[in-house]
Parts: sequence; structure tokens; C-alpha cells
Amino acid sequence: MSWREVFSARPSPFVVGLAEQAAVMAQVVQLLHQFVTSRDSRVKEKLARQASEWEHEGDRLRARLVGDLLQSLVTPFDREDINHLSRAVDDIADYAENTIKEIHLYGINPDSAIREMVATLAEAGKAIHEAIQALPSNRLLGQKRAQDAKRLENRMEALYRQAIADLSHVDDLSYAIRLREVYRHLSNSADRVDNAANVIVDIIIKEGR
Repeated sequence: MSWREVFSARPSPFVVGLAEQAAVMAQVVQLLHQFVTSRDSRVKEKLARQASEWEHEGDRLRARLVGDLLQSLVTPFDREDINHLSRAVDDIADYAENTIKEIHLYGINPDSAIREMVATLAEAGKAIHEAIQALPSNRLLGQKRAQDAKRLENRMEALYRQAIADLSHVDDLSYAIRLREVYRHLSNSADRVDNAANVIVDIIIKEGR
């Protein structure tokens, strides 16, 4: 059975599961974006709780998908690609939620670099989500959104390098070190965006035969 036959019969639970995971990831990143732009401490506490709850939901969805992979004999595309994409999406959500924790723990006041990096990550998360949604029916859109995510990852890396360079202007060395950790966390999240986009493109190329 080909992947198109699987899709024409009914939505594959694996593609549905990946799309659900990606939707959760995009939600966590959006909550991070709201967190770094809010100035209300009570609102920020609520956003942090919500991000944690959504991240746990993402973990649950990933565990379910892995369990299905272990039991299923038929998958719509390469089972390793499914697992790698699921893991990359889960990692993006993890890094986003942990960034909130780090900002709180380190007593960081999000600066323009953090806000711009997070805004870029939010765009990238949305692109990955839409690319996964497009996999069953619109490979061209899936490829386009995956490439959009890769361009956003490149923007994130440029923002990260500039932010690190600008740390030389921070007088408080301890605070600069804490800022660097938050920047690094966001850079790592962008790496996982790139990983997810690469897997999506690999899937499209393999199944385009």
C-alpha cells in the first residue's frame, strides 16, 4: 500500500499525530512570544503555567506516536522519518518552554534581541506546523513552508550571533552570562526547526517517486 492509498482511504494516524504535535509546539512557542512581550507579572505566571501544560501534552502525543510506531506494520512513509520529525517537533516545544523557565530563574528582563528571536521562532513554528499539515495533500506547499522555516532558522542564527556580539556592551558580567544562556537556548530551538524542516523535505522527496 502506497502512502497515497493510505491517505485516500482515511487520514493516517501518524500524519494526524504529527500534525497534533506540531499544533501543540506552535502553541507553546506562541505562549513564549506572549511571555517575552508581556510586562504584567500575573499574566506572565499564567502564560508559564499554560506553556508547561501544553508541553506536557506534546510529550503525551509523542509517546503515543512512538507507541503506535512500535506496533504498526504499515506507515504512510519511512518510520524513521516519522520518529525523527516527531522528536524534532517535541524538542522545539521543550526548548521554548524551558526558555520561559530560564528567563524566570535567571531574573532576565527580555531585551529586544530575545523578543526578536522569539518572534522569529514563532513564525518558524507556524511554518513547520503548516508544512506537516500539507504533507498528505499538497507536497508543493509542504516544501515551501519547510523552506520558509529554514530561512527563518537562518535569520535566527544571524540574530543570535549579533546578540552574542552585543553582550560586550553589558557591564554586569553575571547578567551577561545569564543572557547568553537564554540566547543559546533560543539558538538551539532554531537548530531543531532546521532538523524538522530537513526531515519534511526528505519525506517529500522520497514519496515523490
